[in-house]
Amino acid sequence: MSLLRVTNLSVSFPERPPVVDGVSLSIDAGEIVGLSGPSGCGKTTLALSLIGLLPADTQVSGSISFDGRELRGLQEADLESIRGARIGLVFQESALALSPVLTIGAQIVEVVKAHAQCSHEEAVARARQALVDVGFGEERERIFNAYPHELSGGQRQRVLIAQAIVCRPALVIADEPVASLDYDSRADVLALIRSLNEQSGTSFLLISHSAEVLDSTADRVIEMRAGAVTEATRQPTVSFPLASRASKVDRAFGSRDVLVEVTGLTKTYQRRRLFGKGEPAVEALKGADLSIARGSILGLAGRSGCGKSTLARCIASLESADAGTIAIEGTDIAQLRGRALLPYRNDIQVIFQDSAAALNPRFTALDVVSEAMVIQNIGTPAEQRDVSAALMTLVGLSPDRLGSRPIEFSGGERQRLAIARALVSSPRLLILDEAFSGLDLATRERIMHLLIELKTTQGLTYVCISHDTDLLTSFATHIAVMDDGRVEKPHPVLVPQGAVA
Repeated sequence: MSLLRVTNLSVSFPERPPVVDGVSLSIDAGEIVGLSGPSGCGKTTLALSLIGLLPADTQVSGSISFDGRELRGLQEADLESIRGARIGLVFQESALALSPVLTIGAQIVEVVKAHAQCSHEEAVARARQALVDVGFGEERERIFNAYPHELSGGQRQRVLIAQAIVCRPALVIADEPVASLDYDSRADVLALIRSLNEQSGTSFLLISHSAEVLDSTADRVIEMRAGAVTEATRQPTVSFPLASRASKVDRAFGSRDVLVEVTGLTKTYQRRRLFGKGEPAVEALKGADLSIARGSILGLAGRSGCGKSTLARCIASLESADAGTIAIEGTDIAQLRGRALLPYRNDIQVIFQDSAAALNPRFTALDVVSEAMVIQNIGTPAEQRDVSAALMTLVGLSPDRLGSRPIEFSGGERQRLAIARALVSSPRLLILDEAFSGLDLATRERIMHLLIELKTTQGLTYVCISHDTDLLTSFATHIAVMDDGRVEKPHPVLVPQGAVA
């Protein structure tokens, strides 16, 4: 018997063609169904429609039956009794899904108490066990008492999974649940999904761009394209020939002058509480050294929580280091403050993993791209619009969408929008912090091609932070590995066999 049955479901936003177009699918009790497809094909919209989390002005038709009960047309109170208790959801963008003002423990306990008749002590115990289930064994207490901003992207993603499974729902909808995790954490989470499926009979709708993830976990795979679904064969592996060719050309030049030199960088987060004793401090950086050559593509790898994002934020002056130097062509920007730092903020831009969290949801695409020009009073409104339209075109987005808001773009399109915003400041260094993790392989390759082209035409230097060593090997000229707040010396990448010369 089908646990979930979707019949002829269509979803459209105002003045736009259907994002989901006549979809029918089913998930049996105890089944893991994979959902693949390119960015913008409607996967996330389909997931949100199943539990009634679409905007109020969305037009929805068709049937969504869960455990024999029609979900479409239910009152919000009835849907809330199902979400979390019977259907769990793991969002792709953890920065948006977690409240910044509550501890991790409080947010998981809140889910338990909303759906289970139990004491506060029992809810706390279940929350702690859920953290253990997703791999936070020795770190359980620190994670339980931490706030979301104190965790890495991969750690936040595991927290979302813990929140989704804490009530042992019959169905979990997991939207790219392992895209931002290192290989060890990814393997642990996928093993957890299989264990929950085998031992508890939990069904999963597993949305992923990774053929490897779906091959190793799903019972069958549904492919989605242009809003419609079909039973799919596994996606073939996509190579990155242009990126490999660019890396090969770069290596032929040998050593280059240094654009950024990081020396002895330390950063400790003091975890204070309003009441009671403070928690133990977290040493994110422990004397990190890093040299970034002009015109290079430096890959930075390492497990979740090792300090990669903290290092990137310090280089971009989004965090202040406790000690050490960050020299850009001989100037230590770690010592600069206020207006003296502004030119260097323009020189270094960051494209974050969670594009939806990085873009103001109330802004239009024009507002997003032109924001730096507006703040610095550069150009007239007409000139700002012309520049924004040109940058939209450069990154492969139609300038006709300057009036669209971030929610109207797919994950891959939002990353392109983020690149356009970063380029408006004419940066010299672009830091890509897991910027590829939520993209399908075809979209990832298109953006990599775009970045290689921009590297040549705009004279850019890149730091690419990723858990995906295959991606780094294809894209980067050098790779450094980070562990426990320190950085290994970068090593040149050998050109992959079969790379385009």
